[in-house]
Amino acid sequence: MSTMKPLFLIALIGILGSAAAQCPHGCSDDPFYYDPCRPDPNCIEMYNMDYQLYGDFIWWQIAGSGNEFARLGGSQNDPILPANEQGCIVEPKCHFEPGFRIGMAFNPCGSTWDLFGQYTYLYTNAFTEEIVKMGVAGLHPLIWTLAYDETTDLNLAKGEWMTHFNVFDFGFRKIYCINNCYDFQPHIGIKATWQELDYDVTYQEIVTATTTTQSVQRFHTDFQGVGLRGGFDAAWRFSHCFSMVGGMALSAVYSELCSTREDTFTDDINFHTPNVDKNVNLKLEKCVLIPVFELTFGVRFNQHVCGCYDVYAFAGWETQVWMDLNRNLYIQTANGGDNNILFGPHGNITYQGLTARVGIGF
Repeated sequence: MSTMKPLFLIALIGILGSAAAQCPHGCSDDPFYYDPCRPDPNCIEMYNMDYQLYGDFIWWQIAGSGNEFARLGGSQNDPILPANEQGCIVEPKCHFEPGFRIGMAFNPCGSTWDLFGQYTYLYTNAFTEEIVKMGVAGLHPLIWTLAYDETTDLNLAKGEWMTHFNVFDFGFRKIYCINNCYDFQPHIGIKATWQELDYDVTYQEIVTATTTTQSVQRFHTDFQGVGLRGGFDAAWRFSHCFSMVGGMALSAVYSELCSTREDTFTDDINFHTPNVDKNVNLKLEKCVLIPVFELTFGVRFNQHVCGCYDVYAFAGWETQVWMDLNRNLYIQTANGGDNNILFGPHGNITYQGLTARVGIGF
């Protein structure tokens, strides 16, 4: 197995190298060869094609680590009693949400340097709940509250996780063209963001046929940061108008992260005027450095039209991982009955999915 992996990589590199060397369209070293998909240098000088505008439709899946809020079955809460069935851990289910990105690039005087900027927005609302009938055991909370502990038999456990994702990327990049087949664009700049994370967890217990108690835990995180961003983009033209493109970037975003938690307890949600008490009100402000990893891969179509314009379309897959950003304030019973504030499990937030782009250069 260890021998086959290097051989497979060597063979793959050889196949790609042969395909590039034999590329008959757009890869010619002949100075008189005209590539219909490559911008005409005369047109660039005449019309000063210094600008590029583009818009993205994104359809991304958002997943946050550390959002588990309930356990259904899997244990009878007694060390000598066997687990009769396999249980499950309940958390908000990840799913796809639509968003958008807009951007532009400025290339001064047709040079190989350009300045770019882009803004990305995405909102998500992930929701999951588990309900069991009165008298049925097995649904237990995983987030400790003043109302219920880990052995309480709940009748409802619900988690709702919402994110507001706003990101600006700015930077400079250098464009290297190799044999009309390859483009390599290293870039460096800054990443700025403001994000809000809301996580609401609701527990209910049916005490009697007419009385149901409820505890609601609301976690909120504000993150507004800025940091350095660097990476590269690359393209391999394999036909007149199509290219395989990809890129990666790394960032380190610094900010003061603010986390809050508010718990409320309702003595009977069936009563028309129940007593609602706020029994927890916590806040944590902490300076953090969040690493961000980005990876993009897809196919791009380019076309030179009207003698002076470049239009293109891109479809591919994009992944962003914001490490250690998902943080919640938890409370737990310590020895002696005192309460300790725990700063919760630190988890990553992953955004990934389809990115479709259309753009124009002029």
